[in-house]
Amino acid sequence: MIFANLLSLPAFFKSDVIHTYVSSKNNEVDTHDLIRWLLKEKKRVVVPISDPSTRQMRHSEILSLSELSVNAFGIYEPKLERMVKPSDIEVVIVPILAVDRKGTRIGFGGGYYDRFLHDLQVPSIALAYDFQIYDEISAENHDHPVSFIVSEAEIIRC
Repeated sequence: MIFANLLSLPAFFKSDVIHTYVSSKNNEVDTHDLIRWLLKEKKRVVVPISDPSTRQMRHSEILSLSELSVNAFGIYEPKLERMVKPSDIEVVIVPILAVDRKGTRIGFGGGYYDRFLHDLQVPSIALAYDFQIYDEISAENHDHPVSFIVSEAEIIRC
């Protein structure tokens, strides 16, 4: 149902270069089928590569899920880097642990997505299970809200 709702969102559906996390944790919405669908539809799929030394992300295009391997933190990353400039990205799918109706999110720590989204002027979409959506979450100065939340039951414009 989350996938169906995501497909109905023009900000997502009309985009050709999609940056998405690759799900690897039990408490996040699975993106593997989404990535397969995007690749089948000939969309460019860009995934993050975390650099703990700079606390920044690099962005690499993948052509198949088989190009991924699990890093030391249990996160899927490409074995081969095909770097993509952030300015080429048209929409970003963001991982969350929790999110409120204003788009304030709690991620997995480190602020990687907050720093990435800060200078990016494209829609960002949190995929969330209904139970992960709260009325309000305390935001910090560096937090960057998402543009949309897509869950099983609804699409929320933040």
